[in-house]
Amino acid sequence: MKSRYHLSILAIIVILFFCLYFSSADFRRIAFRSAEIDSIGHIISFFCLTWVLHSILKLPLLNTMLTVAFYGVLTELGQYYLGFRSAQVSDFIADLIGIGLFAIIRWSILMYRNRSSQRSG
Repeated sequence: MKSRYHLSILAIIVILFFCLYFSSADFRRIAFRSAEIDSIGHIISFFCLTWVLHSILKLPLLNTMLTVAFYGVLTELGQYYLGFRSAQVSDFIADLIGIGLFAIIRWSILMYRNRSSQRSG
């Protein structure tokens, strides 16, 4: 049941993004105005990837973080060897920020739930 809930939220976010993208020229101009959007894209995508692996597949958080970080390294190494792509350390750092952001939010939620259960019990 929870996995369907997570997939529904993810689908809604993706649909909203594409609706904004295709309906607003201003949104496209703002979103793709600078190179920083690439870093923001890495942060968001690795946040979502970590969320999906941890929540839907029920992998432990530490294993998920290590696996997704390893995937980030592999993608940058793959880009290094491709002639039409370039590997950047800043992209990998953005990947780690997305992973870490999810871990901090998840840890905060767990701490809040533990504190709430101790008060009620």
